[in-house]
Amino acid sequence: MHVTSDDLTAACTRLAAGATRHAGRDAGSRAALARSTAVAVARVADEWVATALAIKSASGSAVAAAEETATGPIATLRLLLISARALADVAARGVPRGAGAPRVFNAVTGRAGPVSLIGVDVLPEPGLHDAAIAAGMKATVRCVDPGGTAAFARSWAEEARTRPASGGVAVVLGAGNVTGLAVADSVAQIFEHGRAVLVKLHPLHAPLADTLRAALAPLVAADLVAIVAGGADVAAQAVAEPRITHVHLTGGQAAFDAIVWGGPGPRPAGAVPRLAKPITCELGNVTPWIIVPGRYTPRQLRHQADVVAASIANNASFNCIATKCVVTCRSWEQRDEFLSLVAGRLAALQPRPAWYPGAAAAWETVTGRPAPADGTLPWVFHVGLDRDREPRWLEREWFGPVAVETPLAGDSIDDFCSRAMAFVHTLPGALAASVTAPSGLDAHAARRIDLLVEHLEYGVVACNTWSALAYSFGSVPWGGFPGATLAEPKSGIGRVHDPLLLPLVHNAIIRAPLESWPKPPWFPWHPHGAVLARGVAEMYGSIAAGRSGVWELLRMLPGVLRG
Repeated sequence: MHVTSDDLTAACTRLAAGATRHAGRDAGSRAALARSTAVAVARVADEWVATALAIKSASGSAVAAAEETATGPIATLRLLLISARALADVAARGVPRGAGAPRVFNAVTGRAGPVSLIGVDVLPEPGLHDAAIAAGMKATVRCVDPGGTAAFARSWAEEARTRPASGGVAVVLGAGNVTGLAVADSVAQIFEHGRAVLVKLHPLHAPLADTLRAALAPLVAADLVAIVAGGADVAAQAVAEPRITHVHLTGGQAAFDAIVWGGPGPRPAGAVPRLAKPITCELGNVTPWIIVPGRYTPRQLRHQADVVAASIANNASFNCIATKCVVTCRSWEQRDEFLSLVAGRLAALQPRPAWYPGAAAAWETVTGRPAPADGTLPWVFHVGLDRDREPRWLEREWFGPVAVETPLAGDSIDDFCSRAMAFVHTLPGALAASVTAPSGLDAHAARRIDLLVEHLEYGVVACNTWSALAYSFGSVPWGGFPGATLAEPKSGIGRVHDPLLLPLVHNAIIRAPLESWPKPPWFPWHPHGAVLARGVAEMYGSIAAGRSGVWELLRMLPGVLRG
């Protein structure tokens, strides 16, 4: 349906009134609203997934169904449930609970100077069966230390009191690659900032508009959400609407430049942005995965190769967080075996349709090969990349099924870690990175790897797992590393997904075992991934309705054990 300026004006008028009413809701009422919205999301989860599959020319694909369930209904349900729990905590005790008490963390010395930090564990989340869903995983949000844990507790209480009452109307400009992004970003605006939201869906997602209105029905009824779909013209009208007080974008640098500056750079020194409203954004990343050399057992090597391959393959690699650059040590004895395992997994996967606009042309540009005539794009894992000879591979984030391996010199773990950190910090973006680290090291080597993980300047750093899992957890703030500006936005400005209302967020670190059993259901070769993903969505829906979710969890066990 064509969206007119009158449509936008009417929608924003309703939203402004809804935002005013929302400002008067106490934390307990907001918690109830988040939970009732989760019930509505669960009710239309199957419809949401079916429509998303049709958009991506993947109807009938169990692999794609698992992906769409995970990044759409599941991610939204989890964020809503955590938001509801956190707001209920605020109502009861003034501040949300973490998974552990805040503690003084190791200070770091980054490119901008030394920073003292406070760590808050945010996994497991109470009541969501994380002991089964996220077995063995830890997630720690690192916040700037305001002067010790007592001062941090005061800052957290003040943040929990004031931030959800920010008010106003935000426009959320959704990306076209993942159907859950605009919805989750809207949930964050409403419950973390107290804003009503005009959701502008990417044109690809126009067929989802009615389903998403049903998913967010309690918020629509409260005049906290209005959904439109359209291209750059609708986005420009929405941003210019006088009642819009905040802009949130998930997209690319070109979209950011168009909104903020009126077009691409370069710009003269002292240039004044065209946009006079505050903006937050997430702009993507050339996502690295560092493999620290060492001796891995066959099971560890296989599992880590599988995780890397799955992080490349997910959503046909049309992800801002898909692994694009695997960094290895050239002299590592297991390098060839590891790369063969990754390449073998990708080669065994069916090529996916090139459904994202411009994907075929981008694939041809970076690979130097013509795209197949059947409309699919083969997986390409280019090993042994010499960046000086083929710089195009790492000059930008390529949306599509391509990734590279870059070997670096390193005659010790110390030497390799120093070279790897320097190398990845030259890649575009600062959103997220992963590190695979061997076990059984001496204390010095283990500490050197910890220093690598702690000093990587990314919004999320993952050890032994894919950094995208931080997004799926819902309780880990998601955004680029601090320091982005309108002139140099890097991977984005600000964050989403901070339902615990943590103050002074620096970045987050997630950790996982080197190997896991049973097989993670998000692996694209898992034989029961779609069934298990649907089971998790049903479990969260049951929890939203006030039940324990245990029955739904037990029903998943056969599929888990047969994985």
